[in-house]
Amino acid sequence: MPRTAGSQNQENLKYQKLYNWGRTLITSGVIKNQDKFPSEHILQKKFGYSRQTVRNALDRLEKDGLIVRVKGSGTYVSYENSGADGERPHVGLILSYFSDYLFPQVYAGIESVLRDKGFEIDVAVTRNRLNDEEMYLKGFLNRNVAGLIIEGTRSTFPNPNLRLYKEIRKRNIPTLFIHNHYQNEQFDSVEMSDARAGYELTRILIQNGHRRIGGIFKYDDMQGIERYRGFIECLSDYGINFDDDCIRWYSTKDMEEKLSRKSLLRMYRRTKDCTAMILYNDEVAGFYMDFLKERGLRVPEDISLVSFDDAGPEQEAELKILSAIHPKYNLGRITARNLLRMMEDPDWQKKNYAHQFPVAFNNGNSVRDIR
Repeated sequence: MPRTAGSQNQENLKYQKLYNWGRTLITSGVIKNQDKFPSEHILQKKFGYSRQTVRNALDRLEKDGLIVRVKGSGTYVSYENSGADGERPHVGLILSYFSDYLFPQVYAGIESVLRDKGFEIDVAVTRNRLNDEEMYLKGFLNRNVAGLIIEGTRSTFPNPNLRLYKEIRKRNIPTLFIHNHYQNEQFDSVEMSDARAGYELTRILIQNGHRRIGGIFKYDDMQGIERYRGFIECLSDYGINFDDDCIRWYSTKDMEEKLSRKSLLRMYRRTKDCTAMILYNDEVAGFYMDFLKERGLRVPEDISLVSFDDAGPEQEAELKILSAIHPKYNLGRITARNLLRMMEDPDWQKKNYAHQFPVAFNNGNSVRDIR
């Protein structure tokens, strides 16, 4: 059957998205020179794209000199980041762990503002390890960066690197958090309205007749706790009973185990009478939808799902999960713009440079009206 112009355009968009993802991770230094790059098979599984789409994106990355394929060994990064221009001021960017589906667009937003103003961006990824955060903070202090953008590491918990944050304040280095903040360190942050989004997603389910609602939340990041808070506050406001057995918690360290087929099956057996689930983000939603599909269950006919970030892999054309929109590129741009304003303001510590995005949703159709 010949491909339509519409399907060809969709394939081109997917190819471009995958190429941009790979290029950003390589040129930003998150995946470094000679590091192994994900294989065709892994990329197909991660993004849900066809083998040809993945191959086309890899071909272009190779043509641009960003990767090299070694027969019998794999694909490797072949790009030496030469952004060490000592004459240009540097901004440090610390991420707790990069979600492949979010990071490139957030970074692109930051880069579009800072590079235009002559700043180099030094990227560090802690993988949610506080000792790594300590190491990177020390490194950025030694390099006398002009400013810092930080995604908190294990942001639910009080941060132990207080002496380093005190040193940042002492040196008056403009610092702005993204996605979260620490309860025991008061820096301004640029965030989603996570609790409000959790509340509104839950209200949508309730307004469609759902009373037994389960959930999967992340407990070591502030976003997970805030999204959960909105969920339970909405249940309370509408007089709907909360059932602890219907909630599954996970952290960065045990994500693979807690979202394994075996663990999801245990959870499903506890939540079989739930007509809807609220999920921490679209990555988790992807795991859960795959699990449901294997059991012959359909969304939303058998169960309704809602999620956060509007950043999941491409889904089947007839189904799109209802998700609170993460501003992605715009979050990066506003963070960078606010940091620039802070750099120009010697009294930035006394001012408010925080920003919280209003709640918005995509046009997902993963909720069934059961009234």
